[in-house]
Amino acid sequence: MAKLLIIGYGNPARGDDGLGPLVAEHIESLKSLRHWQHIDVLTAYQLQIENVMDLVDYQTVLFIDADSQINSPYLLTRCQPEVGQSYTSHALTPDALLAVYQQVYKTAPPACYLLKMAGYAFELGQPLSSIATDNLRLAKDFVEHCCQRSEQSVLFDDHEMMELSTAYA
Repeated sequence: MAKLLIIGYGNPARGDDGLGPLVAEHIESLKSLRHWQHIDVLTAYQLQIENVMDLVDYQTVLFIDADSQINSPYLLTRCQPEVGQSYTSHALTPDALLAVYQQVYKTAPPACYLLKMAGYAFELGQPLSSIATDNLRLAKDFVEHCCQRSEQSVLFDDHEMMELSTAYA
């Protein structure tokens, strides 16, 4: 079995921004029931340069975050190492984190994907919006299926991941 890392990030105190950690916590709660010893789960408020060390020894990494700019319940994209505007900041995009990985380890990073979940309410103290709650359910189903598939596959390929994402949207 390939090792899979799930990183859900966002601020749960800001309404829909907590979608990423909620999916990650859901998978964490299933790990022992499903015997998913090959899956590790992390949550964070934001990605930071130190997270580059978390990617070592994984074949696949799934980043999960809320996004106010997408028009579907969720969107899966393949991450590519790319130095972005956040490269020298405290918060990084997954692509910028992969660029740091290449620079530090002098090798290609693991296969990484970003699952963006549509969010609408991001103000401090707001609860999860009702539409984001529906998106959360769909995304949980999709990520849970990815975890089940990772039991059978050595490694997801891009085509398989993209097909899976449209089947659950």
